Amino acid sequence: MQYDEISPITNNMTVLIEPDPETGVDSRICMESGYTTTDRLTIGSQATLDYEAAGLSEFMKSMKYEDNLLGTTWYPAFIQMQNVMLYCERLNATSNEIIWRVAKVVNILGDDRLQFPIPGNDGEYYTSRLDVENALTFEKFEFKLALDQCYSYATLDGDWSPIEDASHIQKD
Repeated sequence: MQYDEISPITNNMTVLIEPDPETGVDSRICMESGYTTTDRLTIGSQATLDYEAAGLSEFMKSMKYEDNLLGTTWYPAFIQMQNVMLYCERLNATSNEIIWRVAKVVNILGDDRLQFPIPGNDGEYYTSRLDVENALTFEKFEFKLALDQCYSYATLDGDWSPIEDASHIQKD
């Protein structure tokens, strides 16, 4: 893979830049750290404040990285597909260091659904949930490996085994 730029987070050449010809906005993602930004998310700008206010969790806000050289604010990526999710979480309760998790969406069958009521909808229950108990864990600079695993699972209909050469993966 050919990278376009040095990451302000890892100081390695691991950033991909994707220009959007319709909007003129460049999106960046560090394939090592998993942090992403656009050239509109400048430090302290109204666009950045609006982005945070549009539903970004307190956790994601707390994990942002301000790149003073480029003048942009970077956030951890979050990828949700129909049957899998890639997300980050704190290494532990007191840490500002993140790890990456890849979790499968599983169906909730029969009476097990009664454990998962939909708030505000009496008598209605979720039919699927994120299986965080069996999520795979990747270190903070293993985002590309986690992303590859996520895409591998997104194309499967039931095989929940790590991709080849995945000895580094921790299964919790």
